[in-house]
Parts: sequence; structure tokens; C-alpha cells
Amino acid sequence: MDLLTPDAALELAKRHWQIHGEISPLPSYADQNFRIRVDNVCYVLKVAHPSWSRPDIELENHAMMALAEREPSLGVPRVQLSREGEHLLALPVAGQSCLVRVLSYVPGKTYAEAVGTVPPMERGALHESLGRAVGCLTRGLRDFHHPAANRQHDWNLMHLPSLMSEARHIDDVALRGLVETWAGTFCAALPQWRAELPVTVLHNDANDLNVIVAGDGDAKRVSAVIDFGDMCTSFRLADLAIACTYAMQHETDPVACAQRIVGGYVAQYPLLRAELQQLHAFILARLCHSILMATRSHREQPDNPFVLVSQQGVRQLLRQLAGVDRDAIVRPFLESSHD
Repeated sequence: MDLLTPDAALELAKRHWQIHGEISPLPSYADQNFRIRVDNVCYVLKVAHPSWSRPDIELENHAMMALAEREPSLGVPRVQLSREGEHLLALPVAGQSCLVRVLSYVPGKTYAEAVGTVPPMERGALHESLGRAVGCLTRGLRDFHHPAANRQHDWNLMHLPSLMSEARHIDDVALRGLVETWAGTFCAALPQWRAELPVTVLHNDANDLNVIVAGDGDAKRVSAVIDFGDMCTSFRLADLAIACTYAMQHETDPVACAQRIVGGYVAQYPLLRAELQQLHAFILARLCHSILMATRSHREQPDNPFVLVSQQGVRQLLRQLAGVDRDAIVRPFLESSHD
């Protein structure tokens, strides 16, 4: 979508949010985003693609506003109210109505950018800070409710069964077998887990591009979580599993990495013993989920080289973890009950 020029975007920001400064476009898959710098403070004007529904964006905004109030130490984009006192406006853009909002800009580098600058032997504190941030995220969203959180979402692990038919399109026979085994096991256990494991509203996408790191040298720590576009209602455990899944791909010892993430997480928000016991299965399921989603996208867009660009790390980690004992990550935390 390319409907709005920077000058026109700045005019909207000035008219409705009384924000005026130096503006520059930001990359976005479907929406239009602009960063506006006012002295030493930056904002992001976000123009949603017309395909987005108002309830979906209201879900994101309400969640960020709840987290700003409940977990002020956790960095999330702060929703800026318009001069009319609204958090979301429907404005005419190039002849059609688009949903427009302004958020604070979160400074720092993505986890994917920052982790490579920290020596492997010194990453423990970074891993623990990731766990703490995601634990705060879970704690801040407990008892949070919004009707749009119950939407059907492709990336909700509860909906993994709907993707299983894609497994037959995985060219690598050995990989196909792993996906069928581990995703199939997860799907078979879903009815029992729906009855036993806590369900809540999730961020659902704490990957290495949506986690922000601040600080210099050895002091790099996770400072914020951004991009609430994949929120949904699912297993409480899933946010921790997702964070582990992406951070582990940067490490030669993924189990040790995940242990430190779990340690940081449970220090902020203890989980049930039953949840910890299933973390390994949830990480494997997320890896399989990623492979199946990429397989579907590649089948639908065979000429798009970017569809499979992140799959090497995902597939390698699945192969590694498939041979690891299921309690390897959480064994240190099972010795003391979290129930």
C-alpha cells in the first residue's frame, strides 16, 4: 500500500495529534508507517491497510494501553491520543477511509541485530532479560479481555491441525517425517491440553525481530516488545515457547539458552508444573508451525524467494531438539513446584 506521501502524513499528524517534525517512511509489509522526529522524541504514524478491521486494531491499542498501566517498566509502544482524545481515527486517505493511529517510537536494535554483537559466553544476561520481558508481558495481559482476541488466527498454535495437510508438500522426506511426528503429537494432545492448561490473551509473536534490545557492550538487555498484530487467545505457555524458539536459533547450545530464558520468565511469572512439562512440545510445535506456514506460502508463491528466507534456522533447530530429552530445558525448574 502506498497511498500517502510523507508530507500528507505529516499534515495528518499535525492536524489530529499536534505533532510536527522531521518525517521519514518506515518499511512495512502491508501498511504505511512514518517516523516523525520532534527534537529528541520520535513517534510512528501508522496507516492501516484497508483490509484491517477496526476491532483488530483496537485490540492492539487496548493491550498496549493496559501494559503501559500495569507493567510500566516493560517497553511497549505507547498509544498517543489525538487532540479529540481518541486512540484510533478513521481518516480519508487517497479517496478511501483508513484507520490511523500514532504510537511512540521504541528505540534500540532488534534482538536479531543485537545478539550477534554479544560474545556467546556473555549472552546469559541477555537471555535472562528476554525471559523477564516476556514474563512481564504475560503478567501484564493476565485478565485482559477483548472480543477481537477470539478471532481465528493462522499463527495460533491451537489452529495447528488446520495446517497438517501442508506436510505432504515438504520436499525433504526426513524433515517431513519430523513435522508429521511432532506436529501430529501436538495436535493429538490438544483436547487434553485445552482442558488442563491455562488459556489467555497472548502477544503471540515475541520473535527476534519484535524484541528490542538497548544498552551498550556487555550491558545489552531486552528493553521492549513491539508489534501486537498477531494477538490472539491461546495457551498461556505459548508466548514463552515462541520467545525460546527464536532466541535458540542464534545459539550453539540452544538448551542452555532456553533454560536462562525460562529462569528469567518464571522469576516474573511462575507457571504451573504441567505447563513447564509441555514447554519442549510447544517449542517443537512452533517450529513445525513455521515450517508448515512457509510451505503453504511457497506453494502459493513459488517465485517469491523471501518466503523461505528464515527457514534454515527453523529447520536446523527442529532437527536438534527432536533428539533432546523433553525435560532438558525445564528440569532445573521442576524440582520446585510452581503450582
